[in-house]
Amino acid sequence: MKKYFIILIVFILIPSLASARSTGCKEGNCDNGYGKWVYTDKTTYEGEWVKTQKHGQGLETWPNGYIYKGEFKNSEWNGKGILTFPDGSSYDGEWVNGFMNGEGTFTWTDGKTKTGIWENGKLRE
Repeated sequence: MKKYFIILIVFILIPSLASARSTGCKEGNCDNGYGKWVYTDKTTYEGEWVKTQKHGQGLETWPNGYIYKGEFKNSEWNGKGILTFPDGSSYDGEWVNGFMNGEGTFTWTDGKTKTGIWENGKLRE
């Protein structure tokens, strides 16, 4: 009887622990369509997918407070998007290959802004 009890506990406990740490598509279609993917560090992406890559409109959130909402191409930030930082500051503008590139505005938490042309994450002066 004790042996069966231990086996039962193992069959209940192991799948529960595995699913608590699992990563992957949690809702929808993360191959070609609209779906939600959760990573092991609890970062999430919810949006459009093409050939298993983030492609189109989406929302990416990190447990540390960063939030990106905008366009993706080949799983990178490309096109128009807004990155909000944990302190509440934000960048609203154009992105290329994951970097601020093109026209955009950075807004600090006190409301001050800096608008211009950005290249590889830096404001061109």
